[in-house]
Amino acid sequence: MKKLIISTVLAMGTYAGVAQAAHVECLISGTATKQFWTADMCSAQTNTPRPGVSFRFVADKPVQEVTWSHQATNSGKWRCNTSAYCSFSESGRGEVEFFADATACVTRVLYQDGTWENNNHCATGLYIKSDNRFPADGGELEQ
Repeated sequence: MKKLIISTVLAMGTYAGVAQAAHVECLISGTATKQFWTADMCSAQTNTPRPGVSFRFVADKPVQEVTWSHQATNSGKWRCNTSAYCSFSESGRGEVEFFADATACVTRVLYQDGTWENNNHCATGLYIKSDNRFPADGGELEQ
């Protein structure tokens, strides 16, 4: 019985450590429904011609500075400095994919206690843009 209790406590401690591990979360903006931060991947259908994806780095100790790398299917503006937050706003210009994505990764973290680590924590936001050329009522297409 004692071994079972010890094993259970160790397993719970391991699980809690995994749940607290550093990761990147994302959410999609420009949607008709409320979005929530989710780890590693987020997705939604948007209702705006210029959607966005927000990212945040979550760690188990206070962060002083992060280094971001990023890429996106469609063109737009990235706002990523050395904070734990990064965002992408699509420009809505040029050749636009209706099934699009944006990915942001934290490649280096400096913690407030002076320790640092190189890593590759990433999250990808997948979004589907509404196509206003196809009317919802089944009417004729716009040209």
